[in-house]
Amino acid sequence: MSYAKSRLSGNKLFVLFAITLLPLCIYGQTETKKLNLNEAVKIGLKNNPEVKSAIENISASKGRFWSRISLPQPEVGVSYEYAPVNSSSSNYSEKTLEVSQSFEFPSNYFLKGSKFNKEEKIAFYELNLTERSVINQVKTSYYKILAKQYQLKSSEENLLISEDFFKKAEIRQNVGEGTNLERLTAKVQYTEARNNLEVLKNELTTAFAELNYSLGFGKQSYEANFDLTDTLVFVDHKISLEEVYKSMEETNPQIKIAELKYAITSVEKGLAWSSLLPNINLAYFKQTRDGNNGFYGASIGITVPLWFMFDQRGKIQEAAANQSISESELQLTKNEVALKIKNAFTDHENNLKQVKLYVNDILPQAEEIYRTAIKSYDAGELTYLEYLQAKQTLISSRNNYINALFNHYQSVFRIEEMVGQNIIDKSELEK
Repeated sequence: MSYAKSRLSGNKLFVLFAITLLPLCIYGQTETKKLNLNEAVKIGLKNNPEVKSAIENISASKGRFWSRISLPQPEVGVSYEYAPVNSSSSNYSEKTLEVSQSFEFPSNYFLKGSKFNKEEKIAFYELNLTERSVINQVKTSYYKILAKQYQLKSSEENLLISEDFFKKAEIRQNVGEGTNLERLTAKVQYTEARNNLEVLKNELTTAFAELNYSLGFGKQSYEANFDLTDTLVFVDHKISLEEVYKSMEETNPQIKIAELKYAITSVEKGLAWSSLLPNINLAYFKQTRDGNNGFYGASIGITVPLWFMFDQRGKIQEAAANQSISESELQLTKNEVALKIKNAFTDHENNLKQVKLYVNDILPQAEEIYRTAIKSYDAGELTYLEYLQAKQTLISSRNNYINALFNHYQSVFRIEEMVGQNIIDKSELEK
């Protein structure tokens, strides 16, 4: 009996030991991967389906270049003629082998080559446009996670303070030193702090999902797999709007695409005028007549634009109108990009002022209030509730600072996307 109890006790200990180790074993199987911002951008550009599609579009445009400048297929024909009636075709008197090739006027192929070469360049700029969008998504979601992680820690600290505040208020009311209003206020603050913590947890989960999407992954969740190694710190790059405008004309993909489309309409106008030029047809004949193989011949023919008042005239008129439309669209694109950059720069300047306000004024003042509260509380000159309020003020100021800092970087990323290059890495774009 004693042995059975000992054995049962040993089994319980084993089960307890196994249950204790199981979470550790499961956790140990999940490898946490460190990820910095540059690595995240590289992964996004490599995996994102939109980027892959844009790369394939370049390959397709190269294929269109060769197919569109190709000559028509040559024609090969054999004819048997002058065979007597009621006899087989082998009794022919004349056999003709003909090879013919037709083609447009040679200058048309140079114009077509120029047109489709520009379309290939458009595909490259569309890839660049897609890449800039992906980079913006990756950077924004990466920094959003950093901001939410910091705010989550701040919210957890605020919850502890609010809980302590609420408990102290209840004690004060029970001993007759506090009012019911004070206790209710503390309870509301505690409830709000607990709700804010849950909201931030959900927002952090969403931020990880957004990063997961921008990196080109599907249903996989990498919340526990990625440990972001960069930090959200303030750096004042003093971006120059004038330098950004100058760079915009040279690097903005939308403007470059609009310029190439305008150039294509100019080429198409040239092709419309070239339609007045004749198409050419060359042919070579090898003949056999009455058993003699020593005959050959050649021919050349051209098309005559007899109905130029209708066909060619319509093509020229349409091409000229398309060129004017494209010119207007080019100017419209430049104006829209300039307006977006101006608005983004204004937003950037406003966010920059907010960050500097927190760095230079609000945060130092909140920290000084907290330091003073600690000294006063230790000296018995301040109540515990007043001390907690001072600490909550500091936590709230730091949380708002993180919001302002994230907005600052988000506006920088938007400008980078529109300009078409990394502004922060380009010292010539700074004042």
